[in-house]
Amino acid sequence: MNGIPPLNGQLRAEVVHSIDAVAATEWNALAGTAQPFLRHEFLAAAEHSGAVGTGTGWEPRHLLIRAADSRLAGAMPLYLKTDSWGEFVFDFAWADAYHRAGLRYYPKLVAAIPFTPVTGRRALVAPWADQSAVLAALSGAARDTAAECGASSVHVLFPETAESRSFEAAGLLLRKDCQ
Repeated sequence: MNGIPPLNGQLRAEVVHSIDAVAATEWNALAGTAQPFLRHEFLAAAEHSGAVGTGTGWEPRHLLIRAADSRLAGAMPLYLKTDSWGEFVFDFAWADAYHRAGLRYYPKLVAAIPFTPVTGRRALVAPWADQSAVLAALSGAARDTAAECGASSVHVLFPETAESRSFEAAGLLLRKDCQ
């Protein structure tokens, strides 16, 4: 599993490089129907059309959290980004500050829906799963994945307010911005 150690005896993380690596029924059971941009079909269309993938600045690194019985307990749409285009966050000043400090800002990991500045869930958790344990597992696996692929940071774009608080409780820093 790409060097990410087992999380505990109950959960394990997996990184997949295409949404097609997870069954649509599994992903959609977590995504629900309220947000069409989180649906497997939408993410697959972005990949299949060539809008997302190698050379686009959006390389899939979707996180999956599986229970001991292999059921999908959690998921996160995650991308390795080599630029900030298509995010609607405009963090070019951060990239410049990193550069002036002699640091590398790119690549970075982004939990987001490509080209879609819509607020919504970014941590998908099965209703039967321990919500806080799966969120902590997703947060930890995102940090581990960043370290493994040499990313400078992990960004969660346009999360719901309650989810922002959960990410903060899991040890992530919040950045507020307005457009």
